[in-house]
Amino acid sequence: MIEIFVKRPATTIIFIAIFMVMGLVSIGNLIIEPTPKVELPLITVQTIYAGASPEEIESQILKKIEDEISEVSQIKKIKSDARDSFGIVIIEFDIEADANIKSIEVKDKVEAILNEFPDGADRPIIAKFDPLIQPIATLALSSTKHDLTQVYEYADKKLKSRLSSINGVASVDIFGGREREINIELDNNLLIQNYLSIEDVLAAISRKNLNIPGGSINTTDSKISVRFVGEFANVDEIRNLEVVSREGQVFRLQEIGNVSDSFKEVETMARFNDKEVVGLSVLKLSDGDAIKIVENLKGSLDKVQSELPEGMKLELVVDTTRITLDDTKGTINSIFMGIGLTIAILLTFLGDWRGALIASIVIPTSIISTLFLMDMSSFSINVMTLLAFGTCLGTLIANALIIIENVYKHLKMGKDSQSAAIDGTKEVLLAVMASSGTNLVVFTPLAFMGGIVGKFMLQFGMTVVFATIFSILASVTLTPMLCALLLKDPDTLKGPFPKLAGLVDRLLAWVTKQYRWFFDKFMNWPITSIIVLMALFFTIVYPAKRVGNEFLPKSDRDEFKAFILMPDGSPVEKTAHITKQVDEIIRKYPEVVSTLSDIGYDGEERSRITVNLTSATKRKRDYKEIMDDLLPKVSNIPEAEITLTGGNRNASNDGDITINVTGDDFDNMVIASEKMQKIMKDSGYFSSIESSYRIPKMEIQFVSEPQKVIRQNLSSSRLGGTIRALVNGNDDAVYKEGGEEYDINVTLAPEFKRNISDFDKFLIHGKDGLIPISSLGKVQVVEATSPLKRRDKERIIQIKAFVVKGVVGAIMGDLGQKFNQAELPQGTKFMFAGQAESQKESQQEMGKAFMLAVILTYMLLVAILNSFVFPVSIGSAILTSFLGSFLMMFYTEQTVNIGSMMAIVMVVGLAVNNAILMIEYTQQKLDEGVEIKEALWLGAQEKLKPILMTSIAIIAGTMPQLFMIDKMKSAMGAVLIGGMLGSIFFTYTLVPTIHLVIYRVKTWLSNLLNSKA
Repeated sequence: MIEIFVKRPATTIIFIAIFMVMGLVSIGNLIIEPTPKVELPLITVQTIYAGASPEEIESQILKKIEDEISEVSQIKKIKSDARDSFGIVIIEFDIEADANIKSIEVKDKVEAILNEFPDGADRPIIAKFDPLIQPIATLALSSTKHDLTQVYEYADKKLKSRLSSINGVASVDIFGGREREINIELDNNLLIQNYLSIEDVLAAISRKNLNIPGGSINTTDSKISVRFVGEFANVDEIRNLEVVSREGQVFRLQEIGNVSDSFKEVETMARFNDKEVVGLSVLKLSDGDAIKIVENLKGSLDKVQSELPEGMKLELVVDTTRITLDDTKGTINSIFMGIGLTIAILLTFLGDWRGALIASIVIPTSIISTLFLMDMSSFSINVMTLLAFGTCLGTLIANALIIIENVYKHLKMGKDSQSAAIDGTKEVLLAVMASSGTNLVVFTPLAFMGGIVGKFMLQFGMTVVFATIFSILASVTLTPMLCALLLKDPDTLKGPFPKLAGLVDRLLAWVTKQYRWFFDKFMNWPITSIIVLMALFFTIVYPAKRVGNEFLPKSDRDEFKAFILMPDGSPVEKTAHITKQVDEIIRKYPEVVSTLSDIGYDGEERSRITVNLTSATKRKRDYKEIMDDLLPKVSNIPEAEITLTGGNRNASNDGDITINVTGDDFDNMVIASEKMQKIMKDSGYFSSIESSYRIPKMEIQFVSEPQKVIRQNLSSSRLGGTIRALVNGNDDAVYKEGGEEYDINVTLAPEFKRNISDFDKFLIHGKDGLIPISSLGKVQVVEATSPLKRRDKERIIQIKAFVVKGVVGAIMGDLGQKFNQAELPQGTKFMFAGQAESQKESQQEMGKAFMLAVILTYMLLVAILNSFVFPVSIGSAILTSFLGSFLMMFYTEQTVNIGSMMAIVMVVGLAVNNAILMIEYTQQKLDEGVEIKEALWLGAQEKLKPILMTSIAIIAGTMPQLFMIDKMKSAMGAVLIGGMLGSIFFTYTLVPTIHLVIYRVKTWLSNLLNSKA
């Protein structure tokens, strides 16, 4: 078969070109995204119960939903949140579950218990939830000639729909600004004076503000519709609305209050570089290409800007795709640098630019062809597939170099180019197939891993498999064909490269001579040598214990975030004031390009500042150093809890360490959580610690007396609605203008609802006339219930902590010990959640994949060597190479994370390649009748150059990854480089020694069995 491809170069070129063309076409089809698209089976059940406390939400809504849905199969965990007037249940199913089917099952279960919910509760909203969906871009709309109400109006009514029409955009969310509203603020003194209540005003508005169809009149020629028109035509009509008292007196609305065309109570604010703006967050469709959407968005900005009213300005302030593009470009650059270094190594060892040219053609060919199968498999270009290309580069390099080097060996024997290409390829084909086969058996199991991590690993594992398949294909087609066409007798080469190669050959001859002394010692004292070498291997304990572990390492992504949490009950204006102080401090740093503040994003007491930095390559300090310098400056701001976080691949505020505290008694849980927080603060590991338990804010409660309420011919719902209207307002009515609707909010003027004493002047019409609401019960000031969290039908207190010093894995171990030693209240327990759970799951699944990879590698080696015992000697190179990996991780300050774990699996495939080359050649010599020691020496001697050349080329090809800013990729580089160095050392020390012992044991057993027979 090889002869056909070598002797028919045109056929070979077309055969490979087919896959190349398909790969090039596929480039345009592949979406670039941060992570693989994974549909997480998460279902949310959201319920609004106006006026209910978190405890009431928990007992009357959440518990009932949890009990009912727990009967649904494949549930992994249930999480619930109870807040004022609102509750949400998040159900996470096993990753194999179908989210659409589970959504229907949950809907059926919830609908079955609707009658058990309180009368005031809204119907639950059941929806699928994807935590991976984040805004792909954020825009800021500002104006020098318009107020924030007008800016919001334009953003909401015009700009939002304009941006949503861009291909691929799913929705546009608006934050900040001021939403238009018709505000009616009543004078309570005038209401009392004129024997009116707020109900009279609301009734007058609802009676007038109506359009009612009246049917139609038939004429001879047509039908004419009839309509009663009573809706307000303008704001002046609202001001002049007549309100009639119970005594028949008529008042204009503006006589008893102030009617203004204004804005709703501000709950969110946005600032860009300390200038108040209206923010617009752009979200993409689930199958949309974020890169193309943002490109389209940028391309449309000039046209959109030209359409804006004079004075308005639209700016792109956050572009999340920039990070994705930088990651992609960085990985592609590192691959090209790796190929360049590989070519340099090839020139150094072989001294022929033709061999380097062959490698520079074959390696990219395999990569481009891989894109075709990626497209067919609906993969995308993301962090996992990019890691796969970086990982499999070593295999692509090794396969090409082994064949090229062996063809040179045959050329030196005096063979012509065609014969050398055919014979040289055939001689090492088994070794190439074996080394590539190990890749297939190592990475195929990754595609079948379970859990969420398995969904992410699918594209990684299969991309490596696809690349390996094309590498094997190139090894038997393109590589030997190009060798036959281009390579000539090495003795005829001229120029500086042959001289350099000659120098390398002399150096290798000297190394071989020195190695012979060690080799003889290993052969003469095999058992002692094995003991010494294994003792050396077990020094791995030292670096392994000191290498930290975490799930996802943090990298400099040219931005960080400041999260600000104020005491419960803080108004948005107070939060904005503190946010402004923090923002001013941040913007003094020269590395800061811009800041975007989102105030009130999850309640009025919360805000976040997104800080954009100059490129990491242009900064002297990384984001961590900037945050470390900033933290002490903002920590002293009173009342505010400030968290700085950066380097994450998502935009959430999930802590580096999350701890759930559970127990039988909530008060004991509070005590336990406070003790644990003190231990964490004293440890010095954290920049900030946040607890879900908050010091309760105060609230005014009106407790009615049922008999008095009934006596006045009133109801609780009417009382509650009136109090809500007086304090918060009633916005049931709408004002229509220009085809748009605006709320009409009716309430008391602010000066009539400042203090608890004002409650005595809240009036309602009862049987005895206009009476104070306070006369129907008692008014009291009590502590409100803080928001509640639940996990798997148990109440929890969740502690989130952000690491400033140390590694997550080691910190969790230290904290676990201290918590167990602390005298926590009886009945309370704690567990590490969040990233700790993801890390545990990933380690379990990676462990399974690793074991399966080792087993399949052994089975493959058995098939290749036709022996059940000789693969053990090759396998010894796998385990011992990890010493190099851990030493390199230790000295380069890397951690065991998802990236390094993938690289460890890769080392299984690469480490055996060197041993396969040596032992496979040794077996050939044994079959020729050569004595075992001599056969081992010939294997070591003959394969020294290809082993060193391929190993150094792999190290050189991986070297750019080691210096990448992305810590996941640099961790992979450290593991691969260290593993290859370890593989070289132990392949030339431990592997031949173990093979000698195994061969002797096998021979002794065979002789023993033969003698008995």
